[in-house]
Amino acid sequence: MPAHIRPDVVRPDEVTTVVHVLEAFRKLDPDLPIQYALSFMTIAQNEGMSIGELAERLGIAQSSASRNVAALSRWHSFGKAGLDLVQAQEDPRERRRKIVTLTDSGRAFLEELRAIVKPTVHTPSEPRRARSA
Repeated sequence: MPAHIRPDVVRPDEVTTVVHVLEAFRKLDPDLPIQYALSFMTIAQNEGMSIGELAERLGIAQSSASRNVAALSRWHSFGKAGLDLVQAQEDPRERRRKIVTLTDSGRAFLEELRAIVKPTVHTPSEPRRARSA
């Protein structure tokens, strides 16, 4: 590794990527708490987890995880619209347990985040020319 590159230093392009990801969340809701963003990303990585498992992974109370999921769901609370990124459904094997998955909107948003983190390189396609002998 060249002497001028230190693995413990964050490169400016990495910081820019994080800023773009945070801006994408801010477009959803300008006042979106970071805990909601972390909840969404954790659910996206572990789709099908329970609200209790989400709480455990984030190190928060189950009631907080439940509120986060509600805010990320179609309906937040008291009839207030949520972000419609996730859905919680009753586990058919254990009715008190809620399983959380992404909605179609959540999958689309995840793809938007992936495009920020790993932008695809588009190269103009040129017609191939036959080689002359």
